[in-house]
Amino acid sequence: MNEKLVPFRYNVGVRSPDFEEAKAFINAHIEDREVAPLSSSGRAENLLTLQPLGSSSLFGAMWSEKVHIQSETQKTFHAVLVLSGNIYCKSLDTNVPVNSLVLTAPGKQADLIWEKGTRAVVMSLARQKLLDTLGVPDLDFLRQTNAIIPGDHQDALLLRNGITCLAQQHEICEGQIAPSVQSQWEGLLLSQFANQLHRERQENPSILPGRIRLATEWIRAHIHQPMSVCDLLRVTGASRRSVESGFRTYLNTTPAKFILCHKLKGVRELLSSNPDLSIGDAAFSFGFNHLSHFTHQYQEAFGELPSETLRQCRTSPVVVNKKARLDSA
Repeated sequence: MNEKLVPFRYNVGVRSPDFEEAKAFINAHIEDREVAPLSSSGRAENLLTLQPLGSSSLFGAMWSEKVHIQSETQKTFHAVLVLSGNIYCKSLDTNVPVNSLVLTAPGKQADLIWEKGTRAVVMSLARQKLLDTLGVPDLDFLRQTNAIIPGDHQDALLLRNGITCLAQQHEICEGQIAPSVQSQWEGLLLSQFANQLHRERQENPSILPGRIRLATEWIRAHIHQPMSVCDLLRVTGASRRSVESGFRTYLNTTPAKFILCHKLKGVRELLSSNPDLSIGDAAFSFGFNHLSHFTHQYQEAFGELPSETLRQCRTSPVVVNKKARLDSA
């Protein structure tokens, strides 16, 4: 992508110093936005371009002045990739540096300040296409998602590379990308966003559906106790099919594997922080009654034996052995 050009230049929507004209173009193609210039230094042109992608759209943008862009509560999912300059996200109270993305989900407000001359690509993802890609009935779980993906993150790198390739194809075809090819690009970008959103759900349980969140919170609160999927059915009041489907959809795992994973993590944390604890005691405290079976599961999960974890803890320079602690008491 040329560092000095706004992408998708063969499909210019606005090339004008008139901010009202730019606002009308945005509102005709995305959702209603307030566009307020915060500086005034001449008659330089705002430049907005467009690349349709099936039901979704990508826009290139560069503003002639520092500008505040704000929306009402969104119905669709938007992302902004910063190519040069700087964007300040007011809702997160942070800058979005070059090559990073800011995500704004349905139910949230876009509230961004673009510095003068900042270049970016704005992505507006079709609601139904996103639902189909994620395999969910609605986007309610995204209502708390307002996030920044750093430029060195895998998802940002992959999306940026994809958009760069698309911009190059736009140049070669002089903006005339066939509808069938547009749909292919839309599918690729939506799939990559879906990967990010699945990870977002795993890392932030507050955006899980109510019953799945209740199940995960109950597991964490009772992690030292014996538990099974039947306990989750009792706690959530949901059917086995519903619980298992929810864990697969939102956490990419099964309830049983989720329980096992967190129990093993608990043992690992104990062994990593307490050099005086025996492996058997650590395992039994999380309900592992068969040590040989536990050892196999532990090694499979972490790529090392529990004895290796304990040995690393005991040889770590930050660990004070029992005798030293007694001597200093």
